[in-house]
Amino acid sequence: MEAGTTYLFTQGVLGIVVVALSTVCIKLYNKSEKQQLRIEELQDLRLEDTKQLTKDVTDVVQGNSQNMRVLSEKIEIAKEQLK
Repeated sequence: MEAGTTYLFTQGVLGIVVVALSTVCIKLYNKSEKQQLRIEELQDLRLEDTKQLTKDVTDVVQGNSQNMRVLSEKIEIAKEQLK
């Protein structure tokens, strides 16, 4: 009788440990999934921000290029007038 009780108690404790570990593993997996989704969302937002920033910088660089061209033309005109 005592051996049977000890056996059932041991198996019960092992069962509880297995259930507890399974629960912990499932919760950790779900947490990592949520974090992965958040990382992907942030990467998409970063990509959009990078595209917008690139567009803004390109516009500024093109504007500077046009201004430099105009200034160069004015300098050439001024040089011709001095001759």
